[in-house]
Amino acid sequence: MNPPAGFWRRYAAYSADASAITLLALPLLWPRLRAAYRVFDDGLQALQFRIWELLDLAMARGDEPLRVLGLVTGDEVLRAGLAGLAGELLWLALAVSAVLFAVAAAWFIAFESSRWQASPGKRLLGLRVTDRDGARCGPGRIALRFVAGVPSWFALHLGHALAAWSPGKRALHDYLAGTRVELAPGAPAAMPSGGRAWLMLQAALFLGTVGFIGLRYVQLMLEVAEGGL
Repeated sequence: MNPPAGFWRRYAAYSADASAITLLALPLLWPRLRAAYRVFDDGLQALQFRIWELLDLAMARGDEPLRVLGLVTGDEVLRAGLAGLAGELLWLALAVSAVLFAVAAAWFIAFESSRWQASPGKRLLGLRVTDRDGARCGPGRIALRFVAGVPSWFALHLGHALAAWSPGKRALHDYLAGTRVELAPGAPAAMPSGGRAWLMLQAALFLGTVGFIGLRYVQLMLEVAEGGL
């Protein structure tokens, strides 16, 4: 058998596959996303209008701040509007999850049970999926491997993280399905330069997003402080 694949190399391959799957699923999700956007846009405008109505009423009556808060939080119209948006958000999440799950299942099962023994992301990174003895897996075992990955998503990815320290670098779904991810024949032992660049790009985007949010938060705090002076 060939040496097992390391955690970061596996992650780079998976994240490349996930990006491709998202792009493939987007046309299927686009009508639902557009409809949800219209619902949220109309709903938020209605909620905003209702809040201004309540504030105008409170100001006309000269209500104290706590009474204003009770007026807003206890308003049945606002509660119904928020409940409707929450329900729409739930259905949107379920629809997106179902489409992504279906596309991902077709993607991984078809590719990893093929003669490549690898999804496109794994193939680019020089990896392949085998059974415990290093043999090619059939569609049934690959389907089991895909479904076995679901618990890891609900366990904060701890099942996926097993690949970082477990014997043979196997994740939870590998143990459950009797599979392993190894270097393909002829693949270099070191992470390919393209994989390193892909990981660095993701790290830069993550740090940039965190930095942007942090700066906006500081800006907001400064504006609040200046307004209170």
